[in-house]
Amino acid sequence: MLFTLIRKLLQNRSDTSARLIGVLCAAFALNLVFGLAFYFAERGHQEGLSLPDSLWWAMVTMTTVGYGDYFPKSFVGRFLVAYPCFIVGIGLLGYLLATVTEAVLERVSKKRKGAMKISETNHIIICNCPSLEKTLQLLDELEGTPGCQGKPVVLVTNDFQELPGPLKKRGILFVRGLPTQEETLFQANILKCAGVFILPARPDDPACDAQSYAIGSIIEMIEAETGTPIKTVVEVVSSASLKMMHRAGTDGLVVSDKLKERLIVQEFLYPGIHKTFEQLTTSRTGSQFYVHPTSLAGASIRDLQIAALDHPANIQVVGIVKQGEHHLNPSTQTIVESGDQLIILADQLEDFLSIEREIEQKRVR
Repeated sequence: MLFTLIRKLLQNRSDTSARLIGVLCAAFALNLVFGLAFYFAERGHQEGLSLPDSLWWAMVTMTTVGYGDYFPKSFVGRFLVAYPCFIVGIGLLGYLLATVTEAVLERVSKKRKGAMKISETNHIIICNCPSLEKTLQLLDELEGTPGCQGKPVVLVTNDFQELPGPLKKRGILFVRGLPTQEETLFQANILKCAGVFILPARPDDPACDAQSYAIGSIIEMIEAETGTPIKTVVEVVSSASLKMMHRAGTDGLVVSDKLKERLIVQEFLYPGIHKTFEQLTTSRTGSQFYVHPTSLAGASIRDLQIAALDHPANIQVVGIVKQGEHHLNPSTQTIVESGDQLIILADQLEDFLSIEREIEQKRVR
């Protein structure tokens, strides 16, 4: 009767974890009930029996361990306390194991199907999966990029029922749903992420830029409403969509069309130059480009280039960003103004930061 009552109460809970907590609470409550019953039934028949001893007996009996250090000697203790304790203990233990198994299987199933809320923080979110090959290449690039290595990656897409094997082997987390829906982005824990990559759902279809615009706009609205900065980069299929994408207010845009055409012309003029572009656009080998908001206002490009040449590390000051316009190989007489950014080619940005500190110290003197 008691077990039936407990079962009915627990069946009212739809959430598996809540039912698990309910079962554990019921187990401790029954342990207390049978322990007290054993104590009052046996204290006159067993010298030195204490309440903790009775609670211990109830626990080992309910869990079917049965050490035998304590056992009932009276009729009441045996048939009115111990017998129900056996039956309830076996039933409750089985129900507890079934609930735990159900909770584990439910969690694994939700995780596999992308229905789990992401609890990781400082992770990278990838919206859409144009192809497995493209996504895997992006993962390789992230793993070779300082600052991104070791960060969890969450893929948000509605294209898969379950995460494909190659992505699962890479330890990628999965959220199934449309990235144009706020609830899907919050399920991916967007407020705690390190950044978002918005890829076109179909790289050969310029119409996908409209979806990318919608995703970027929603993310920017979430950022404005919560006051949480969310770094977002969008791959744009068609350069005709650039004006529209700028309205979304995302942090970065990469245009995929015309890039191949421009590169193939350069390869025609200078065969083998594609290897130079490959090295400059990957973080896995060679030096990298860095766009650095410098504090060296008043210095000339020439002064900075000389300082870079005198430094033991491999550093080149190759350009400057003024009022949003990028200038590669600018005049050596160009003066750095407040708000300008330098385009640095170096093995690591820290090398140029040391040059900045040296110049600033000389200014103070």
